[in-house]
Amino acid sequence: MGARLDQHYLVDTAARDAIAAAAQIAPADSVLEIGPGRGMLTQALLPRARTVVAVELDELLAAQLSAALGGPANLRVVNADFLEFDLESLGPGPWKIAANLPYAVATPILQRLLPWPHWSVAVLMFQKEVAERIAARPGGADYGLLTLSVGIHASAELVLEFSRESFRPRPKVASAAVLLTRRTEPLVPAVEQAAFFRVAKVAFGQRRKMALGVLARGLNLGREKVAGAFAALGIAPSARAEEISLELWRSLARMLA
Repeated sequence: MGARLDQHYLVDTAARDAIAAAAQIAPADSVLEIGPGRGMLTQALLPRARTVVAVELDELLAAQLSAALGGPANLRVVNADFLEFDLESLGPGPWKIAANLPYAVATPILQRLLPWPHWSVAVLMFQKEVAERIAARPGGADYGLLTLSVGIHASAELVLEFSRESFRPRPKVASAAVLLTRRTEPLVPAVEQAAFFRVAKVAFGQRRKMALGVLARGLNLGREKVAGAFAALGIAPSARAEEISLELWRSLARMLA
């Protein structure tokens, strides 16, 4: 199962402890772990938290996990595909989340978590290049639609980097953990998100070109209208998609939708 999902198990206790510490767990906290595997990270979460719920896809690993860790009273193991798991069954929380995510499904898992209202902090492991895209700032090549989709719901910071030696089997790429802190309310309301991404996807689809012209053509709008929106928001006419902040994308989408 691990190989199929590109799962690389933590074997580095220092890495494990760093992830658990980054999650800012207090003794009264409830913690959700996604993909506990053989329980390396779980081992560090249990002494810190009131409750740990570990959702594991692999039936054999799920069946063995509690016994392997000594049957702790504050651990509940759920054998389920997280992408189909009923998050509402966990209760209101707020939940803190820690996970060494399988690379093959890391982004879908992230997108499923983001709109869920019952979490506060998450520390998630990704391929380093994905982590850099999540935590990117405007102006760089890593900044894009993934950055925006995360930024709507949470602030993101790349907090830990790990070598291939921290995992077995060793991955072909470096890994990094991102600290996500959930916003009280999304920066773009749910009812506006379809229009927001319709506008942003047009511009990022041709990110090497100036966004003004790309938007005018892609949205079938007069260049004057788009130029007026840019001027009103203080966006340079020569700006490319990656140079426009999330807040400005939100305002731009409202003006052009």
